Amino acid sequence: MKGILLTCAMCFLTRTDAKDLPVQWEWRANPDQWIPYDLASSSELEDSYQRRKTVIYPKQGYFASTADRYEVRFNYSTGRFQQHNLSSGGTRRVRRIGNDDNSILQPVAIEQVSSEDSCIICLDSFQDSNSASIDQQVVKLPPCRGHYFHRSCVAAAIKLKDECPMCKKKLDY
Repeated sequence: MKGILLTCAMCFLTRTDAKDLPVQWEWRANPDQWIPYDLASSSELEDSYQRRKTVIYPKQGYFASTADRYEVRFNYSTGRFQQHNLSSGGTRRVRRIGNDDNSILQPVAIEQVSSEDSCIICLDSFQDSNSASIDQQVVKLPPCRGHYFHRSCVAAAIKLKDECPMCKKKLDY
């Protein structure tokens, strides 16, 4: 397998390493591919997101070598984020995948789940959300019906592949 890069050229992480992070920031390379930002860039984006900034000029990680060439715009009302190359005028979509994101990981009341249901990924049964930790909360994905997961299980799965682990419907967020 000579010549095949198995890690990101920017952060040297494999996509499977990034799946365990509580939040992952990615940029859209083409309609079918999202690429994770390096850890320093991702941390800077997450900090700006948490502070509810609307525009930043990133300077960490990859952006340290391209200072003042990019800006990232956060539109919180639509949930759409964009990276703009100030030199070329090009624009790319940016997305945040977080274990805390209720727009992607939609909470499900325990009453909607039958007693026979279990998480399709870990195969553990579901607990009442009052006694379950946030990671064990029952959630579903927007395009699916009847597929329920533990929040932490499906968050890790969709960071690896942008689809429902059961029906393989693509997620568009």
